[in-house]
Amino acid sequence: MEQTQKQKAAVISVAAASALTITKLLVGWWSGSVSVISEGIHSGTDLLAALIALFAVRQSEKPPDSGHPYGHGKFESLSGAVEAILVWIACFLIAFEAIQRLIHGSKVFQPTAAIAIMAISVVVNLLVSSHLFAIARKTESLALEADGWHLRIDAYSSGAVLFGLFVLKLTGWHFLDPLLALLVSMLIAKVGYDLLSHAMSHLLDASLPPNEKRIVAQILQHHNKNFVNTHRLRTRRVGKHRYVDLHLVVRDGMTVEEAHKLCDEIEKDIRQALPNTDVTIHVEPESALKLHRPDEAS
Repeated sequence: MEQTQKQKAAVISVAAASALTITKLLVGWWSGSVSVISEGIHSGTDLLAALIALFAVRQSEKPPDSGHPYGHGKFESLSGAVEAILVWIACFLIAFEAIQRLIHGSKVFQPTAAIAIMAISVVVNLLVSSHLFAIARKTESLALEADGWHLRIDAYSSGAVLFGLFVLKLTGWHFLDPLLALLVSMLIAKVGYDLLSHAMSHLLDASLPPNEKRIVAQILQHHNKNFVNTHRLRTRRVGKHRYVDLHLVVRDGMTVEEAHKLCDEIEKDIRQALPNTDVTIHVEPESALKLHRPDEAS
């Protein structure tokens, strides 16, 4: 069910990006507006991002196998990095064309048509990005979240272009058109940086966010009357899956059965608080605590 929702959301994104890319490029060429053409290129990167997200969603849900015992969740992280690179390529193309228009001059021949397509773009991108964000939150999909940000930023930049074209129509200031395209390129560059930073943190096995690590710490604190100490707590995330492992020091008199029951309770609480979490606990007797280096104990 979850996988079906993710794939449907990705397909909707592909359809919306395809329609907007073709329409913007045609209207931009017909009207002579470089800002609309830049938005068409922007939507083109959205289309590529949507296709990558669709592929990543399908691949990431494959079950673990002998070659990938931790699953295929990093396909989503990898897709985010690829999308960031595509964003920067689009940024360069838009900025180059805008600078050329500023140097040599340009004129928008059909501002009304350009305004109309930008208004449509704002509405479509806001609706589709909101849907993608909702599914991404529900399924914890990095690929859909990245795709949603592509479309949301497209909506914001389309709104800026819409306002500028409206001013152009009223004033006849045609230099606004390439200036708006430059504004779009700078906005896209920032999005690319944010996407790459997010994706790289997953690819490089960064720890879980501070709020999620606090949840784990609170759960351990809740059970601390039943054990002596914990150390070597490590966390990471692969796609929607979280991984938590730690060493748990128990009293020397605790039986194996009692230690196993305690671990089960801790694992259950963590999985309830943080869905899709794999918890591994290594149990040690209290007499072994002195063998650990001082910086390993917590």
